[in-house]
Amino acid sequence: LIIFFEFLLRFFNIVTLQGYDKDLFYSEKNITFNKVNVLVTVFGENVKTDEHGFRIPVSNYKFNHELESILVLGDSVSFGVGVKEKDTFIGKLRNKINKNVFNSSVIGLNLSNYSYLIKNYKNRINKQFTDVIIFLCLNDIHFEPGVIRKEETKNLYTHDPEENFFIKILKNELLLKLNFYLRDKSALFVFFKSITTNSTKRHFNYMSWLYNEEESLNEYREYIKQIINSSRAQGLSLNFILLPYAYQTNNDCDNKLLKPQIEVQRIFDELQFKLYDFTEDFCSNSDKKNLFFKFDPVHLSIYGHKFVSSLL
Repeated sequence: LIIFFEFLLRFFNIVTLQGYDKDLFYSEKNITFNKVNVLVTVFGENVKTDEHGFRIPVSNYKFNHELESILVLGDSVSFGVGVKEKDTFIGKLRNKINKNVFNSSVIGLNLSNYSYLIKNYKNRINKQFTDVIIFLCLNDIHFEPGVIRKEETKNLYTHDPEENFFIKILKNELLLKLNFYLRDKSALFVFFKSITTNSTKRHFNYMSWLYNEEESLNEYREYIKQIINSSRAQGLSLNFILLPYAYQTNNDCDNKLLKPQIEVQRIFDELQFKLYDFTEDFCSNSDKKNLFFKFDPVHLSIYGHKFVSSLL
């Protein structure tokens, strides 16, 4: 029965495996980068990178040196996990405009890294870019790295003696390792975990409370300001695009769930900088519940990528 249902879930693509190959990443200055010239599996799809660690559609893909170029910064959403590169909104955008689009997105990247990366890429790569597009998600207010490196895993297993029994179970080393393994290997595990814990709601609640914390909002504002200043210093055109969470769109964008967008817009208004918030577009979509992978809190389906590419 286990094998049968595992096959069924994979055949009909009901859930997406959530694992990523550790060989995709390396760390420099406490920032996670994609390794260069690799072919690995991420969320069940093959992923290829070029000599700069940018995601590319096929091995040995070459950008046109004579064209203007755009640098894309973001996390797993703009990286396009679980989707072939040609079907991501970056891949589709590249085919629609007469420019190079460098997708430097890295799983787990966050706002604290972007101002450094803009300067780093501008100085490091030979193919110069004139524009930067940064894709924001609501979890960007959580400034911890999203990719856990091997040397950091021990921190997950330690716990305060005062923590309750449930929290201690969640931090059990064996159970954590088993969770990491199964979410990478078993669609059936991902399915049951998603329906029993309401993953879209769980992930939304995990970070949404931070938008009520003045300290977190001030830190968010400071990082945005640094990114703007870094881009201006490099003479670059900069655009920010905000994408919503599945829990918001699945609940018809109830105003009670839109507090994060309100706070982010307020920060951009204070800084007098344009923000392109796609939330309303998502909420107006007649098929909005299919914009994300089933049971996934934030990652876009093929249909979702197609929709975002049309907005771009």
